[in-house]
Amino acid sequence: MNQVILASHGGLAAGALDTVHMIVGDAPNVHAVSLLRDDKEPITSKVERLVSEFDPQDSVYVLTDMLGSSVNNSIVEYQASHPDVTVIAGMNMPMILTLTLSDKRLDDAAVRDLVAEGRRGIVDCAHPDAPAQEPQAQAASRPKANGGPAKIVLTRLDYRLLHGQVVFSWVSKVGAERIIVVDDATANDEVRKGALRLAKPAGVRLNVFTVDRALKKMAKLNTLGEKVMFVFGSTSELRRFYESYRLGPVNLGATANHDGAQMIGGKGSSVFLDDAQKADVNALLDMGVKIFVQQTPALPRVDVTERL
Repeated sequence: MNQVILASHGGLAAGALDTVHMIVGDAPNVHAVSLLRDDKEPITSKVERLVSEFDPQDSVYVLTDMLGSSVNNSIVEYQASHPDVTVIAGMNMPMILTLTLSDKRLDDAAVRDLVAEGRRGIVDCAHPDAPAQEPQAQAASRPKANGGPAKIVLTRLDYRLLHGQVVFSWVSKVGAERIIVVDDATANDEVRKGALRLAKPAGVRLNVFTVDRALKKMAKLNTLGEKVMFVFGSTSELRRFYESYRLGPVNLGATANHDGAQMIGGKGSSVFLDDAQKADVNALLDMGVKIFVQQTPALPRVDVTERL
C-alpha cells in the first residue's frame, strides 16, 4: 500500500485531507501532520510516529506544503536517514489524489510524471495558453554587482535559517543578491546544506559558513559590491560574530520555543529567549547594536531598547 503523509504549516495539510475525503470518501492511507505556531515538537517526530505504525512493506510518500519551507527542510533532512521515504515539495490536489488512488509503488519515472501532473494543474485561468516565465529568466534580468563594499541589507536571527518567510518575504523586500547563513552545525552537515540549497531562491547566491569562516570571508565579500543578507542560527553565534565584526542592526525573527524561554516582542512574536539567549542579546545591546523583533516585513516592528 502507498501511505501518503501531507505535511504543512498550520491547517493546510488537514484541510487537504478533508478535501480528499470529500472527493474519494474514506482514505485510510492518507494522513496529515502540521507544524503549528510555536510548536515545541519537531514535525519529523510526528512523521516518525506515523511511519512506525505502517506495514514495513508500505511505500511512504511525504508531500510538503512548499519548497523552501521549514517543514520541507526538516522532512528532507529526515529523508536522508530514511531513504525508503519519498519527499515531494509543493503538494496540490492532483498529486495527492493520484497517490491516494495508486495501488503500487511509484518508480523514479512515475514520481517525475506525478510532479509534472501537479505542475500542469497550475494555470492562469484567464490566459490558459500563456507560457510561464521560468525563474531563471527572471533572475537573468537582475543587474550584476559592480564591485566594491558589500551592502548589508538585513541581518536576521532565525533558527530555521532559510525557509519560506526568508525566501518569499525578506529576500524580495530587501533585494538581496546573496544570502550568507552562519551556523556552525549546518555548515558541517552536508544533508542540512543540501536542504538549504533546495530552498534557495533562483538567482540569489547562497553560502553556508561557520562563524570563523564567515569572518574570514568578510574581506572578500567587501570586494563584490553585492546586497547581502545574513541569517544566523543562534544568539551565541550572532554574538561571537559581532564581537569581531559589526554588520549593523539585528532583526530577531524566530527562535524555538522551549522550557525556560520567555516571549520577546509582544503578542504573536516567534522569538523566545532563555537566560543564556537574553545574555547574548544584552551583550549586543551593550555594543550599541540596534535590535528589533519582526517576523515578516508585513508585521509591526518592535524595537528592543532596554536590556532583557
